Amino acid sequence: MLRGTSGVLLAVVVFRALIASPGCPQQHVANQSDRGGAPGCPTTSCDDGGVIPPQVPTISVNPQTVSLSVGQSLTFQAAVSGASDQSVTWSVEEGAAGGTINSAGDYLAPGTPGTYHVVARMIADPAKLDRATLTVTSPSGTQLYVATNGNDADPGTFAQPWRTIQKAMSSATPGSTVNIRGGTYNERLTLNVSGSAGSSITFQPYGFSVPAGGCGGYTGVSCGGEQVILDYAYLGTVSDGIPFLRISGKSYVRIQGIVFQNFTTYEINYVLNVGARVDGSSSFVELKYDKFLNIKDTAPWNGTSALLPLYVLGPANNVWLYGSEFGNIVSNYGNAVTADGAGQSNFVAENNWLHDTDGIALDLHGGAHDYTIRGNKLEYISKRRDGSIWYGNPSIAIYTDGANTGLVERNFVSDAGVGIQAMSEPGMPSAHDVTIRDNVVQRSGTGIVIGTWYSNTDGSSVYNLNVLNNTFYANTQGIVIRPMVSSTVSWHNNIFAGNGTNYLNTLGWAPGSPDYNLYSGGGGGPDAHPVMGNPKFANAAAGDFSLQAGSPAIDAGDPLTSISVAGSLDFRGLSRLVNGRIDIGAQEAQ
Repeated sequence: MLRGTSGVLLAVVVFRALIASPGCPQQHVANQSDRGGAPGCPTTSCDDGGVIPPQVPTISVNPQTVSLSVGQSLTFQAAVSGASDQSVTWSVEEGAAGGTINSAGDYLAPGTPGTYHVVARMIADPAKLDRATLTVTSPSGTQLYVATNGNDADPGTFAQPWRTIQKAMSSATPGSTVNIRGGTYNERLTLNVSGSAGSSITFQPYGFSVPAGGCGGYTGVSCGGEQVILDYAYLGTVSDGIPFLRISGKSYVRIQGIVFQNFTTYEINYVLNVGARVDGSSSFVELKYDKFLNIKDTAPWNGTSALLPLYVLGPANNVWLYGSEFGNIVSNYGNAVTADGAGQSNFVAENNWLHDTDGIALDLHGGAHDYTIRGNKLEYISKRRDGSIWYGNPSIAIYTDGANTGLVERNFVSDAGVGIQAMSEPGMPSAHDVTIRDNVVQRSGTGIVIGTWYSNTDGSSVYNLNVLNNTFYANTQGIVIRPMVSSTVSWHNNIFAGNGTNYLNTLGWAPGSPDYNLYSGGGGGPDAHPVMGNPKFANAAAGDFSLQAGSPAIDAGDPLTSISVAGSLDFRGLSRLVNGRIDIGAQEAQ
């Protein structure tokens, strides 16, 4: 009402305010502010006889000036004040030649360098507008283009793009960027080119960008740029064993922001089928912000077929999987993501989202070594959304099977058969020198298994494990002890709370070195210094396992814990050591 144009109406409003605020002098009545003061009494005086002047609507665009490369994207914000309707319309002053912008303020720079202007106009008062100035420059390196209306006989420029991604994967040169225009492509790909150190080849959607705060994975934030989909429904159900993406003996390449979907196999003669495969001497391969969706093996679950949606096989090394999504995966006897082979080293899976899989989610296998599994979110692993278990066979979210020298940290696992396990299946090398720290596992069958489940009597293949500062909550079992080289295994500073049974050791196996773990509900463990009591999570039901004041876990961890082993950061990436003594659990009270 205060922004109306009728001065009479404004005076009436003020008069009513005067009546509602007895004891306040009329000459000091004004538009109320947030400066405080006595309840009911405005604190800001005015000199207009008590009549509040209408507020003039204003609009501002942020940022005001910006520099982008050709094809890059950016989200603009518009702030409207003095109007009840805060919405705006967006446009580019130069029309289509100056790029495109949608109703949310998402701007995509054009393919031609120049100076352009983005305009935001108030819907409440279309005469009011503000503009931002953009300088669009040519990006560094050779820029190549692919589009659904292109032609592979053309030079691959912005004006004359190639038609297929495969053409680009056979023609790109070191340091170049392949910009793929939005659309659906039906092609299986084989990478035939390599970049070089400092001059990687990048394949990405046109306009691809990462906003402040990140995108992809489990963030719920879309990356900038056009949507590029590799869809394999057109193949039907394949049984030829050909991957949809093959990188063999190629290095310094980056494939980011692309969706691979609807790949279906049926094959009971191949030992395994593969979706994306990185092998041979490949190195420094980055798969970032990609999506692998609806990848399925439809053969019977009888041990004759397996599908690996992403398979990294040694001697391939230094492969980085970042910010990607694997969802609705039916791998049969396979795994969603696998790093395999004694020659496979330095595999990093970071900030990915793996969900709704029938079997193992992340498998470090067969001698793979020097790996890092960090900051991933894994949910509904071998467990359906209705609570049933695929094939009646609970499987593992993060599995070290015969791999070694690994780090598993700051991952969040929910609704899995087993959260984390390190062991060796028959025929596998030993699982050893693995640090598992600052993870959260909730609502799963078992939080963590230490030791091998293939033998009740021989644990020689599992040794040198450190399990530190994890939180295991609302699982059927918190920790299960199986055969291992007990003298080399320690598990300290973990929280076991709300589990059906916190500690299970049906074999009576020597449990290693457990100490300073906190137990709440579900019984205690064999620690020399157990801590008992409610850990006082801030909001466990909402997945917030930070510690409230007064928690018995605060400053109660093993005082001899080495930060070189426990790490300098907790589950949230905050300082791991506060007040001189480590807390128990995945999150350090700050």
